[in-house]
Amino acid sequence: MKAIQLLHVLLDYDYPQVFVACDAIGVRYVCMVVEEGKRGPEFLCIPVSTERCNELLTGKIDLRQVYEMPELPEFYQASPDDLTGIFGIERAHFSIVPKDWLPDTGLVFEYIDEVLIKAQELNTTVAFASLSVPEAAQEARIRTRKLSEFLAIYQGVLRHLARFSAKARGKAIPKGEDPYESDVFGFCPGSFTVQMRSAESCDMLGENKSLISAFTKLNEFLALADKPDDAVRFLLEVKGHAASSLISLLNFIAENDCPFTNTWSTPGMQGSSKSKIRVTSAQNVILRCRHREDLGVEDLELTGVVDSAKVSTSTWRIDVDGLAYSGGIKEGSSLNLAGITVGNRYKFHCEEKIEIVHGTGREVKIISLLRFEPA
Repeated sequence: MKAIQLLHVLLDYDYPQVFVACDAIGVRYVCMVVEEGKRGPEFLCIPVSTERCNELLTGKIDLRQVYEMPELPEFYQASPDDLTGIFGIERAHFSIVPKDWLPDTGLVFEYIDEVLIKAQELNTTVAFASLSVPEAAQEARIRTRKLSEFLAIYQGVLRHLARFSAKARGKAIPKGEDPYESDVFGFCPGSFTVQMRSAESCDMLGENKSLISAFTKLNEFLALADKPDDAVRFLLEVKGHAASSLISLLNFIAENDCPFTNTWSTPGMQGSSKSKIRVTSAQNVILRCRHREDLGVEDLELTGVVDSAKVSTSTWRIDVDGLAYSGGIKEGSSLNLAGITVGNRYKFHCEEKIEIVHGTGREVKIISLLRFEPA
């Protein structure tokens, strides 16, 4: 006996009358009620290809066509006690649907949550990032430079928001692990839309917890963008690299005259989460942030052996457990490096901020020394 689980309800009256389900390997089944038995409703189910399923969900074909002109002469029947979980289906003893079971002509549906559908199809966490660049007004196109810069900035936003959220929960993401990484797997027309999915393996529910936390925070911020003071309060909350990466995204939107929409979903969500930001909103938030130099700064403590300390250039280099860090003295500080003995262990108290290389979106970390002491 095969087993399937409900995905999309297309028609509901007291209970789901028509719905799409899937089995353990992702095959889709269109199911509709055909009889009311003593045990409850009986459903007729038919396996369909991804293409046909999408045609039904977007109203390109009606329900009758699915059953009257099947891709395979293969039908199943089910009388589930509970549609909220997995239930069994049994092969029917006919290859043509009885005429009195066929639905009326013209019964069409428009289930157009593409992001949720794609998340369920791929069984992973998915996002559609839509860039309304001027060149995409008539066709799906974007300057290569813009796309490359956007992807670098967008992935930076996900990285820093995921790390901020994990740290806030008391479960920091270890260095060297990148569970928030995403892969581009397609593009859509209209505004130029980049389709992304989790690069890392998801859990059995198709969820990547790190990406979910990052997408949740990103959409929360975008939803606040029309209220600049609220948006700045959000940036003050996340502060540091997360705030800096979000400001870089705002700068990209403003500089490229590019309204931005982010839509994401996991297979188990009832509907996708969508937030968007206008160019004027991005510009207004940027204006509020210009005099807040503290937004993009994080405290950094380095304990290790000093490799070099040059008084003439106010630059230094320190080895921390095999990793080399270098930087300068904080601008405006009277700190002098003359008291440092190269080769000895010190504790450096620093500020770290991220600067984005214009045109590429590449991040450069700037470390400024505030004070030091022997370790």
